[in-house]
Amino acid sequence: MSSLQGGAAIEDEFAKGKECCLLYEGVYQAGRNLCERLGEDEDSDVETILNGMERITRLVSLKMYEYGRREAVAAI
Repeated sequence: MSSLQGGAAIEDEFAKGKECCLLYEGVYQAGRNLCERLGEDEDSDVETILNGMERITRLVSLKMYEYGRREAVAAI
């Protein structure tokens, strides 16, 4: 576990057994299953879906962080 300046702990949400890890494994396996059903090692549409969802998640999480930061600064 890492920590921020000031001692705030940062947990690895992708550590083995954590919810994000389990969800990621499920998503990865679903992608592999789709490729298997399509008879392909990889499928560009599956990759586009997964990469797009990862980018959307990143953008939304950064936006949520920014809103939280603004609220914290306004409260000071």
